[in-house]
Amino acid sequence: MNKVKINYYKESYVYGEFLHNKDWFIFLDSCYDAGSFGTYDILTCNPHTKMTSFGNYIELIKNDVKSNFYDNPFDVIKKYQNKTDYFCNLPFHSGMIGYFGYDALNKNKPSKGNFPDIAVGFYDWAIVIDHEKFEAYVIYKHANDLIEDIISNFSKDIMDVKTVLKYKFSNFQQVTKKDDYINDVIKIKKYISDGDCYQVNYSQNFKANYTGDPWNIYKDLRKINPAPYSTFFNFGTKYIISSSPERFISVNSGLVQTKPIKGTLKRLSDPYKDNEQKNILRNDEKNISENLMIVDLLRNDLSKCCDLGSVKVTKLFEIESYASVHHMVSTIEGVLDNTHTSVDILEASFPGGSITGAPKGRSMEIISELENRERGVYCGSIGYFDENGNMDTNICIRTIMLHDNELNFAAGGGIVHDSNPADEYFESLEKVSIFIKYFSNGDFKW
Repeated sequence: MNKVKINYYKESYVYGEFLHNKDWFIFLDSCYDAGSFGTYDILTCNPHTKMTSFGNYIELIKNDVKSNFYDNPFDVIKKYQNKTDYFCNLPFHSGMIGYFGYDALNKNKPSKGNFPDIAVGFYDWAIVIDHEKFEAYVIYKHANDLIEDIISNFSKDIMDVKTVLKYKFSNFQQVTKKDDYINDVIKIKKYISDGDCYQVNYSQNFKANYTGDPWNIYKDLRKINPAPYSTFFNFGTKYIISSSPERFISVNSGLVQTKPIKGTLKRLSDPYKDNEQKNILRNDEKNISENLMIVDLLRNDLSKCCDLGSVKVTKLFEIESYASVHHMVSTIEGVLDNTHTSVDILEASFPGGSITGAPKGRSMEIISELENRERGVYCGSIGYFDENGNMDTNICIRTIMLHDNELNFAAGGGIVHDSNPADEYFESLEKVSIFIKYFSNGDFKW
């Protein structure tokens, strides 16, 4: 393994200017320079192996040789995931990066959409930026022309990259109408009263047409809505833009952590009133109850792969503030047992309880019935799995899918027994208000 120091740029998208059109380029972005509180950024492209799956139907391209077959995609991932004894004090040096769609475990009902259920690449190099130490490195197994060009370009001062952000949006649509959303919330409350479930995460969908480079769209969005688990992913003619604030699961030297978000209030421009919003959220019994239900669900999920008795709630009902909203966040930790890997715990816990409800199985059945669409990447997970067994993944909220000059995104919230249907509708809009105003050119009527 080789590690070469290159020039550090706080504006980490600068590295992406040279790479974003490359094959399977991915940018795991902390948005540090845009005001988020993340630490590390990871950029890479040109994986030596690419895997996509639609249900159990696998397409594998290894060193430009394509094969198609049926198998459990998680078993295939484990087979092709290498291990190394190389130690690096940075979060990623080589391994797997990609996404797992919301329906990734539903292997008998593959996605009918444009996006695969799973798309992961296996990479043997990366640019890693450490914003705490103000350092940047290229870490690689084998030198090639691209690696040499990166080292050469970023080992000398470069001029500020100034691109003309040319793109345009049109035909913005709220796919789920207000009355339909409210009526579905009423149906969910009836399911809860009947004892089917305790909580259901219900969402609505939006779409718009666009022209221009998705990379330029992403650069603008990361400025107006910075989030610590943001992503830009270019694979072929499809793109994913995520401004997620939510960690799903991380594994670091065997320590497992998940940070579910349940409870949201919009931010206000007046500092005093904004602080009052935080206090309102902190003391809201409905949100506390909702958060606690998901904490209990995730404690159970982590326990499937962690040492007995190691799973603990280390932070409960903390308030974290982002560009447009305040969130109530809890933290659950455990110790991965010696019979399971990071891929195992992702599979055992997937999809995240914060975007399903409780109990998970019945909640997902109700979601499928009422939403009547595939979520795709939305509410799935994006992240990395390195060759030391570490990983970090997000929950794909505030996430946009782009294909054939159309973009799609969704927003929702947890419905419980005492939810007010109209309030739930407006809360779902608040979560993506920045996106709605942006893609509708400010024309959407609340």
